[in-house]
Amino acid sequence: MKSIKGLAAEAATAFSRAVQYTEEKLGTSEKTELDAQFDGLALRADRTKHWTERLVSRTDAVLQPNPNTRVEDYFFEKLDKKREHPFPN
Repeated sequence: MKSIKGLAAEAATAFSRAVQYTEEKLGTSEKTELDAQFDGLALRADRTKHWTERLVSRTDAVLQPNPNTRVEDYFFEKLDKKREHPFPN
């Protein structure tokens, strides 16, 4: 039941964003202007996320030096399946 409510809430949010975007493009409403400081912070957050993801992927290579296991982990990650590690910590 919760998943249906969550799906409905996400659909409503997506619909309202689509309506707002359409109104902005058609000129029936004003586009929400973002503060320059906010734009800078958003850009900084995107860069931080990018570099953090790169660091995490490089750290995985150090923690798991076996290339076969790394490839297997990569495929399981892409398939959204959780792999049980043979050596629990």
